[in-house]
Amino acid sequence: MKAIQIHNYGHSDQLKIENIPEPTPGENEVFVEVHAVGVNPMDWKIREGLYKDMMPVDFPLTVGQDFSGQVIGTGENTHGFQKGDMVYGFAPGAYAEFVCVNEATIAKIPEDVDYITAAAIPTAGLTAYQLIMNAIDLKADQTVLIQGAGGGVGSFAVQLALWKKAKIIATADGGDIEFLKKMGITEIINFEREKFEDRVKDVDAVIDLVGGDTLKRSYAVLKKGGVIATTVGQVDEDVLKQIGARGVNFVVKQNSEDLAHLANLVDQDILRPRIFEVFPLEEARRAQDDLQRHHSHGKIILEVRPS
Repeated sequence: MKAIQIHNYGHSDQLKIENIPEPTPGENEVFVEVHAVGVNPMDWKIREGLYKDMMPVDFPLTVGQDFSGQVIGTGENTHGFQKGDMVYGFAPGAYAEFVCVNEATIAKIPEDVDYITAAAIPTAGLTAYQLIMNAIDLKADQTVLIQGAGGGVGSFAVQLALWKKAKIIATADGGDIEFLKKMGITEIINFEREKFEDRVKDVDAVIDLVGGDTLKRSYAVLKKGGVIATTVGQVDEDVLKQIGARGVNFVVKQNSEDLAHLANLVDQDILRPRIFEVFPLEEARRAQDDLQRHHSHGKIILEVRPS
């Protein structure tokens, strides 16, 4: 089968199209023909070796994790899936024609959701879902500041906050302003032109998808008893104690139950991923370069066509 692999850490020229043996499903795994793959920042960061200390890998490595496809076989002790099911979720080595994946990290795709859309959901969608539903437990009429609202996670978080009937304040760069307006967001701050803390105060929650100085400046806009959750840094417990707020260092948890809920929200048109480009699998290098260089406004998908 075709797969995109790296044999060393490095730039995108390390991505090679290889012919490798098809995997065999083990216990609790299903064998899936991949139809589409979602490209994530983690993909190029792993390739560059940015996570090599905390997440060492064995070479050659087939990259990727977000996928959609069709079950064509099952291993022992699988219970929730059968041949012919359309599924999506997380699979190590997703940049390939076939994958074996633990059934605890996938869910069925509703009939009216196409495989390109499904492949755009797993990492960004599940992160936003667990941030809104669990980390900050957003309630109706609460005010949430979403830092980096125009990105993959941010755009899902905005839609979920709208669904929860919360008041939303969004920060984004100039290229995402119109997109957020079309979603119905009225309070948008262009962080390239103004400081959010000059306009924002006493919010119930902050979702930080930017980190660095943005995270540090976000504490000042929280109300007493508020909560801040970050995906890209470590909250300052000393500052939080001083202002009487709580913080969450967020890490997404892959699970089929939340993926199933997400898929149903997409099926109901409550959520819709922002898809920017679709490339064939063979153009994985170009896809990762566009993402790494911030040339995309939305999700980049690799379509896997039968060889």
